[in-house]
Amino acid sequence: MWVYLSFLRREQREQWFQEHLLRVREITGLTLTTPIPLRSPASQKIVESGILSARSGGEYILAVEFDYRGRKQAIDLRPYLPVVLEL
Repeated sequence: MWVYLSFLRREQREQWFQEHLLRVREITGLTLTTPIPLRSPASQKIVESGILSARSGGEYILAVEFDYRGRKQAIDLRPYLPVVLEL
């Protein structure tokens, strides 16, 4: 659930967050690799808005980038999930 409180500054909100076990703070990028081009109007809007980057490839993979890849590490969750966490 998302809640927006316009009267709070970011510094105030961040005091409420607990540190994640992976020590990440924010998602800074999402890249979907897919063998089939994204065609739906909804997917096109998400790509156009910059929320998601899409590229063609041999298999489906979602890369989730955290903190602009400051640590230069990756956690590959395949074969259990088609997800790569970029730290």
